[in-house]
Amino acid sequence: MSERAPGPGLGIVPRLSELRRDPLRVVTDLHRQFGDIVRLGDGALTVHLLGHPELADHVLRGHHANYDRQTRSADAVRDVTGESLLTNDGEEWRRHRLLLQPHFNAGAVAQLQPVVEGAAEAMVDRWLEQGSIDVGAEMTSLTASIVARAFFGTELDDDAGEIARLLPVILEETYARATSILPLPRLIRGWRFREARETLLGIVERIVREQRSPLLAALSSRLTPEEVRNETLALLLAGHETTANALTWTFLLLAQHREAANAVAEGPLAASAVFEEALRLYPPIWIVERRAIEDDTIAGYDIPAGSIVYVSPYVLHRLPAFWREPDTYDPWRFQEPAEREAWLPFGAGPHHCLGGHFAMLEGRTIVDAVLRRCRVGIAAGTRVETQAWITLRPRGAVPLTVTARA
Repeated sequence: MSERAPGPGLGIVPRLSELRRDPLRVVTDLHRQFGDIVRLGDGALTVHLLGHPELADHVLRGHHANYDRQTRSADAVRDVTGESLLTNDGEEWRRHRLLLQPHFNAGAVAQLQPVVEGAAEAMVDRWLEQGSIDVGAEMTSLTASIVARAFFGTELDDDAGEIARLLPVILEETYARATSILPLPRLIRGWRFREARETLLGIVERIVREQRSPLLAALSSRLTPEEVRNETLALLLAGHETTANALTWTFLLLAQHREAANAVAEGPLAASAVFEEALRLYPPIWIVERRAIEDDTIAGYDIPAGSIVYVSPYVLHRLPAFWREPDTYDPWRFQEPAEREAWLPFGAGPHHCLGGHFAMLEGRTIVDAVLRRCRVGIAAGTRVETQAWITLRPRGAVPLTVTARA
């Protein structure tokens, strides 16, 4: 017989303000206090936090058919992209996924290496002239441009900077809608969100209208115009924003740990290892939400139908049982053939990230291009805080210095 999971005895609603202010601390503290599975609340607002890779596997892979994406966070993303691979389930999701999958497998992605290399080298040329950068803005603009060239066959030009400007507006409001019981964010910030989304849709409609890539041709041959627009918008946003965040954390960490940067430049440390360690410490998708369709039991605990479960890669990536000195920056750990049972930067199961192969290609290629020619530094005393919205990103600008590597 299943039993009730341990927890603080409070629902999710009393903790919403605390979660919005410091969600990483809250979920980490709850797991430290109550263990691998934590229950918050009863009835329609029952929530379980899962903090062990086996429990994550139960929801995301082993019993995925019982856990859908009819959730508050998916509803908030639907407000941005409409129904897309980021939000839908069932047969519609399967049809779209099968249509897109051939363009994102390892073989197809490998052919895009020259696009990534060319964009990265051009960026490094400009960095060396400037001498100082906001690496967050740079990575957002770079990855948006790469996605547009690689998958849509187009140049974003000034639109790349526009996307970088609009993203914080979109993400802040999306997170507010995902974590609010009352629709206050729509009243307060709704007009800025709508304006930003309309601008993004204008960029997407131009891309779709030009029809310059095999991917767009494939979408247009099988989907309605609205579906093509939605998937293009989802691919443009999800295909660059998470990678931009991961690369921003990567270069910030390298600026703080010169020995790792030098080891990559000189050869003993792989560029992919420093990117993977940044993904471990700061996974862009820091939490995943699912809804239980029918009653279930996880680790002997009752999961009622209609309740919500959260899996946090941020928590999994810092479990002492699976990582030595989990809070320490140590990219050399990814040089070893260690198990990665608790490493989920791209999710797991059928809904794992479609762009995982491409993100890894971008990460190692861009890191290699920068460190081969540059040293990146950061001013003493500079503090960069985390912003845990829908994605995990730095709060505000991330100023770095750039000098030529001798």
